[in-house]
Amino acid sequence: MSQSFVAELVVSHPDLPLTPTVRAVSEMTITLESLPLTRPERSGSIAFYSVTGADFRTFEMSLDDDHTVDEWHVTMEFEECNIYQVRLSSAAKFTTPEIADLGVRVLSIENGDRGWRFRLQASDKERLGAYWEYCRDQGVDFHLERLYSSGPRATVGETDSLEAHLTDRQREVARTATRMGYFERDGASAEEVADELDISPSTLSTHLRRIMAKVFRHTFGN
Repeated sequence: MSQSFVAELVVSHPDLPLTPTVRAVSEMTITLESLPLTRPERSGSIAFYSVTGADFRTFEMSLDDDHTVDEWHVTMEFEECNIYQVRLSSAAKFTTPEIADLGVRVLSIENGDRGWRFRLQASDKERLGAYWEYCRDQGVDFHLERLYSSGPRATVGETDSLEAHLTDRQREVARTATRMGYFERDGASAEEVADELDISPSTLSTHLRRIMAKVFRHTFGN
């Protein structure tokens, strides 16, 4: 069996589909059952959600006030679960088309801590790193909770530190980007970090991709 990597992460942004609703009804379980995999040219993208919980009325009132939703209706009703068809508005911000473009498979998407919890599968760690970088460029918070491999996991000794795997220049880039808040939504931009390091934004991007690849490799082996 070929090796693949599975990442469990939470993405958050106020304009991601249904995020205002997710934040208003955090006690309910909302699962995305279908998602748009192409980049929408205008409003009208359709998504289906299964919702589990007791307070469907509160959920529906939140949909009415959600700026990412144009219209919705219930397609199936059960005792503890409803299926909703939602037409998303032009204000909705999508990251799922980028996931498809990168060749990453979506295993599941459910509501998480004030955002959406994604479970993704990729053939290599660099694709996951590229999705992280895309989220950062789009101002979407990206919090990696877990990353594991389907292949044999290398054992990392206690003295085998990540820092030892980075070059002096990569350590400088990582420390500068962290200090300037590059990894935070309201932190420094790529251009500002690049200026601080006296390099171009494209060179910074190359450094960050290589650093992230080493982070994944150090944690989960080759």
